Amino acid sequence: MKKTIYFLLYITLQGAFLGACEEKKAVVTAKPAAVAKPEILDGGNAIRFSQATSAFGTMVCTQNSTSGIIEAPAKVVASVFTPENKQAQNIILFENTEVTELYTSMLQSIAHLARDTDFYERNLDMYKNGAATGKDVLEAKTGMIEAATELAEKEARLRTFGFKPQELRNAPPNIVWLFANVSEGDLNNITTGKDCKIEFISYSGEVFSGNVSAIGEVINTESRTVTVRISLKNPAGRFKPGMFAKVSFEVTENNTLSVPQSALVTAEGKTYLFKKKSNTFFRSEVLTGKQLGDRVMIKEGLTPNDTVVVSNTMLLKGMSFGY
Repeated sequence: MKKTIYFLLYITLQGAFLGACEEKKAVVTAKPAAVAKPEILDGGNAIRFSQATSAFGTMVCTQNSTSGIIEAPAKVVASVFTPENKQAQNIILFENTEVTELYTSMLQSIAHLARDTDFYERNLDMYKNGAATGKDVLEAKTGMIEAATELAEKEARLRTFGFKPQELRNAPPNIVWLFANVSEGDLNNITTGKDCKIEFISYSGEVFSGNVSAIGEVINTESRTVTVRISLKNPAGRFKPGMFAKVSFEVTENNTLSVPQSALVTAEGKTYLFKKKSNTFFRSEVLTGKQLGDRVMIKEGLTPNDTVVVSNTMLLKGMSFGY
């Protein structure tokens, strides 16, 4: 870095930040304020000014609650209808034809298991009364076990698609299900029964209210997301399998340390912020968490009552790293 660094900065009044931290307001000056020549220490880890400077807006961090919105892409994957035959199972139209075939096959396996179980029980009763042989009972039991195994295999395959078999069988009519891909790190904020807002590409400007009905049992190892199933009433049939949407969840993180996005800088694949002590600014590597609105959770590298730079951080980055 060059020995002599002069910067001319316009200082603007900083607004109060929401959430966990309160920002110190910079003083507005009528003319640009010149930043005094800094002293670069410890290979750029510390930047010391000979006198106090108001060029950098700061805030003092405290643990508090931070609220925001988590958004996730979604898609209508199934629609439930009432059959004309009142005795029949509710009709489910899936966006994935493979799932439709699998669901139909599962219903057939349920019927087969019921039939084979009844057949086994009748043979067992007949055997007790001398009307059937042990071989008859064994064959009937084998058929029942095979039917149960077949059903279990199909139920397991349905679960890999994000559907719980029992919920499919008890699905209420006139609803649609959406799948939303939620980041693994946001799962602690998503629970069954949680309300959410849904916006469809097909219905721009309209917002619909949905409800989390199930959370997937398998994590996508490539995207590190989990499938969250959302129920949405569909009495008029407006929503159809295959439609794309955006789902929003309101969440709150309690007892956390967070900073505005503007406080963070990245270099060489790492994330940093600058802490101020007197006239010296110290570069600190941090481990970030999720972002809620403009605020980013800090997992490591920040402690309560630290004074953090939140504006003009790129200037400090240039001084610290030499560019």
